[in-house]
Amino acid sequence: YDHVQLSYYNLKKLTQNCSENAIWQTMLSSVNGIYHICDQATGKSYVGSAYGEKGIFGRWSEYAHNGHGGNKELKGLDQTKFEFSILEIIPSTSSVDEVIQRENRWKERLKTREFGLNSN
Repeated sequence: YDHVQLSYYNLKKLTQNCSENAIWQTMLSSVNGIYHICDQATGKSYVGSAYGEKGIFGRWSEYAHNGHGGNKELKGLDQTKFEFSILEIIPSTSSVDEVIQRENRWKERLKTREFGLNSN
């Protein structure tokens, strides 16, 4: 998971080609975690969390579908410039509160509220 680094184009391919990417989809669906999106056009970062039934794969599928995953901070940006990576894997047995706490910790470390794409 430490080596996952996907362009928006590759993320779309990953989510659309089920048979070719079954292992990727299974692995990313089996874990929750904290992820990073870098807007390569501006260098600004967004930190988010994934939890629930399909873990990281489920959350990233939303980005592949509409480019912003429902995040107001990412709407209107050129998603073709986005790069997706995983900051931390969190056990699926963790509570939502634990995942959100870890997400907030990464936002503090990377200063994405002050200098990135996470709103305050």
